[in-house]
Amino acid sequence: MLTHRLNRLANLVIGLRRYTIHELVPIVRENRYPPLLRIAALRQLIHLAPLDITKGAPYCTRRRYVRQHYHV
Repeated sequence: MLTHRLNRLANLVIGLRRYTIHELVPIVRENRYPPLLRIAALRQLIHLAPLDITKGAPYCTRRRYVRQHYHV
């Protein structure tokens, strides 16, 4: 059974699926959004990032590449 926080994160990630990269970057950058929403937006941004940015690396490395590329 998922914890309440993990369940909320999963729901946010599912809700952010329709967002584009250009809509997700401001959500991750701005501190006015709740931390859980920013985490979910970053996960979706990593998922949507082109292969030339992520270079087919494992998740932790892809996360670093995406944060460097989009300056978040």
